[in-house]
Amino acid sequence: MPILSPTNTQVFLFSDLDTEVVLRMENRVSDIARADIWLRDALLEITADPDFRNEFDQLEIYGPQFLLIPTVQEYQESNLIPTGQVNQATLDILIWQDPGTNLIRRKLNLSHYQKADNFQPTNALPTEWYRFNSNIGFTPIPDQAYQVQTRMLQMHPINDANLSATQILIPRDWNEVLIWAAVLRGFMELLQYEKAAKVRMLLYGDPKYPRRPGMLNGRKKRREQEAWRTEQSLRPVVRPMMRGA
Repeated sequence: MPILSPTNTQVFLFSDLDTEVVLRMENRVSDIARADIWLRDALLEITADPDFRNEFDQLEIYGPQFLLIPTVQEYQESNLIPTGQVNQATLDILIWQDPGTNLIRRKLNLSHYQKADNFQPTNALPTEWYRFNSNIGFTPIPDQAYQVQTRMLQMHPINDANLSATQILIPRDWNEVLIWAAVLRGFMELLQYEKAAKVRMLLYGDPKYPRRPGMLNGRKKRREQEAWRTEQSLRPVVRPMMRGA
């Protein structure tokens, strides 16, 4: 079944945020060329943070469909990721357990190479996958040409040839955070550490005042928002017990 793409999504580029970054840096228009670099570094750091991984489903992609070779246990990871992409994290590896028709798909369990080495090798339908260096291995060793495919978290794409034309893939409500994170890097580059510290407290909060969280604290991720109502437990009503009541 085809996946329909939205047609009315507003696109933001680094160039759309440059002016706001230098404005918050005391309107240092002479540093606007550096704003793209600060935005790049801020964006890569935020999207690589595992605390926000569930927020950025825009960076989740499928790898190419790949056929395992019978009796071959380990494969270069590059076979399982799109050309030119950087795999931030393998989320799942899927396998089709009916070679030839490839209609029945399920997820493999994540294992470890040391666990795989503890058992006598057998050839069968793989049930687990593991990572060793740049290789992805499967246990049991495949006995047929099973089709597999990764779900992975890509590194945020950066237009290195023209930084200002880099498209921001994360949701629009992160633009404010991204701008301040770029400002933080700007003040640090200019060795204005006192101003950088104040911006950092704005983003992460002041540890002296735990009741005043920063902009990054407590952000409810999209999946948490979607599951919020179904996962809320009912609180029992406890009536106070009073003598003579």
